[in-house]
Formats: sequence, structure tokens, C-alpha cells
Amino acid sequence: MNLPEFSIEGSTAIVTGASRGIGRSIALVLAEAGADVGIAARSEAPLNEVAAQVRDLGRKCVAVPTDITKEQDVARLVSSVIEGLGRVDILVNNAGIAIVKPMVPLPGFNPAGAAELPGFFEPTSVAEWDQVMDTNLKGAFLCMRAVGPHMIERGSGKVVTIASVNAVKAARYRFTYDVSKAGLAQLTRSMAVEWARHGINVNAVGAGWVQTELNELLMSDERQRKRLLSEIPLRRFASEREVALLVVYLASPASDFLTGQTVFLDGGSLA
Repeated sequence: MNLPEFSIEGSTAIVTGASRGIGRSIALVLAEAGADVGIAARSEAPLNEVAAQVRDLGRKCVAVPTDITKEQDVARLVSSVIEGLGRVDILVNNAGIAIVKPMVPLPGFNPAGAAELPGFFEPTSVAEWDQVMDTNLKGAFLCMRAVGPHMIERGSGKVVTIASVNAVKAARYRFTYDVSKAGLAQLTRSMAVEWARHGINVNAVGAGWVQTELNELLMSDERQRKRLLSEIPLRRFASEREVALLVVYLASPASDFLTGQTVFLDGGSLA
């Protein structure tokens, strides 16, 4: 079966937070689908490992150590990818962090595992708030602002941001993460409207619980695992690859009439 609308063969993408987890999977699946990839993360060694894997798939790769909270780093990332790969067709805003703690200590609240979480029993600091907002929200803004003029000049582009079900659903003691992801959903809508007439589609993936290295400790606890699965009608977690496959669709011509949307990949948990 030949469906050219789903092809991204010959495209060029930038993926942030690509040294591990969902970002690594997105970079590799984009390469499998025929795209050359520019990858960014703060850690150089694992980033270079992913670059080697992309090249093993027969695609070009430019690896740029990047702190996406820094304007100069982001500018260098985009210019390096354009110089090395010729253009940017796809931007995937994946880099993100979460700080797990309440805004202020809650009397009598001492959940299992809390003692292992840094600063859980202290008020959330301004520095912690800024860290989450700078990485999750400001980082996406900086990347979109840097790539935007290039896409506008070319009259086409696909921006895909990895948001979360927490854009519309609150999680316990993750309020900074929730707010940042809600901001990403609104940034997606705003830029979809702003860039629509320039041939640029802007969408987001609202991921639910995904089986990743970062979530392994939580999901390996049988009590926590059962609780999480009980909230998912499909009774399983998403794989990193499933997130990446949705990104490929949103980056392909098949999604040309889809913009401003957060597409939830959550096993039915929001239904």
C-alpha cells in the first residue's frame, strides 16, 4: 500500500531533549521514516550515541549540545542544523522536566517515596518554578522563535510539541509541570493561528503515562503501577515508539489540515 501523504522522506527535523527517552525515540523513528535529524540535549556523550544510531539508519544527523533555556544556544542549534542539513522542515519541542512536590508543605501529608524526592517537604522555591517554566515553556518559545523566520520564508513547516494530559488534568504535587504543559497547549493554539497563512502547522501531543526510563522506578512499584493502570481504560502504558509514531503523522502531509490541536495519546484516561 502506497500512501504518499504519510511520507516524510527527505525532510529535515530538529528534536530537542533527544539524548534519551521519548526524544531519542522520536529522533530514531523520524530517521526510520526517512528524515535527516538535528538533535539537541545538554549531555553531549549520550547525544552522540543517538547521532550514531541515526546515521546507522542511513540518515544524516547533526548533534548540537544545547541548553534550550539559553537564547544563544538555541540560535546556534538552528543555524548549525540549517548549515549541516540545508533546512528545517520539522521542529519537535520535546525537552522537558518535572519537579515533584507540593507548592507548600501539607500537614500530615507524607506519601510513599516522598523522603527520596529532593525538597519535597519544603515550599516550592522561585528557582524551582523558574527551572520548570524555563525548560518546558520558555525553551519551546525560544526554539519556535528561532525556527519561525526560516519556515515563514520557505512557506511551510511542521511544529510538534510534546505536551501532556496534564495540560488539562491536574496531577498531585506536580503543579509546576501542569502549568507549564497547559502553557504549551495554549502556545500551540496561538502559534497555529499566527502562522497558518504561512503554511506552518503547529500541533502538540498530549501524552499520558509512557513507559520510559524516568518512569521506571514509579512503575516498578506494584501498588503505584496498579493505581496508575486503574485510571487508564486500555490498562497499559504507552510506549516511547507510539509517541514517536504520532509525531511522524503530525509531521507528515497527512496532517496538513490539522493545526492548533493537542492530540491526546492517553489510553482513554481523559475519556
